[in-house]
Amino acid sequence: MFPRLLLILSAMVLLSPVAQAAGSSSERYQESYALEAAYSYQRALEKLEGITPTGADAWLLPLRKGWLLYLLGRYEESVVAYDQAAKAALPGSLEAVLGRSLPLMALKRWAEAERDCRAVLKASPGSYTAQSRLAYVLYNSGKFAEAGTEYGALVTAWPSDVEMRAGLGWALLKQGKTAEAKAAFELVLYLVPDHASARQGVALVR
Repeated sequence: MFPRLLLILSAMVLLSPVAQAAGSSSERYQESYALEAAYSYQRALEKLEGITPTGADAWLLPLRKGWLLYLLGRYEESVVAYDQAAKAALPGSLEAVLGRSLPLMALKRWAEAERDCRAVLKASPGSYTAQSRLAYVLYNSGKFAEAGTEYGALVTAWPSDVEMRAGLGWALLKQGKTAEAKAAFELVLYLVPDHASARQGVALVR
């Protein structure tokens, strides 16, 4: 009798509106990720419609939307979504703050992007993603010496990272340190002979 009762109760739980909503949301997320993997970003975004942003979804849903809106080139909307995710996230969460730096960079809102990158680095010193974005932001802000410092630290930690080394070369070149810039570019070309940015940099210092 008891096993039968348990089966009936289990069925009632599975058929309840809460369980159905949870299953529906889970399926929507799964389909959204699958569509993103197929580069169908608009459809991936549309799959999120109908999910009620409560509980974990209060931060997960806008976070996911922020990323997909960024991929779609809808940068202003992406910033808004990431703002919502950052406000709803648990204390100490950095994902939405770091994510927001991407659309801010695309919009060339360098001061705000720098703020977010520095906030992440303050909470998580040594974050490669935050530091590499900060270096890029500083360079595009015309803060070449600061950018050089960040690129230099990245190259020290990751000496085979040709993108960071090329960034260092450009930061040095913008400061007029042509010999050091040339050395940075030449090492990049030693590792990756067809690296377009480094080839351009070397051509300028010859």
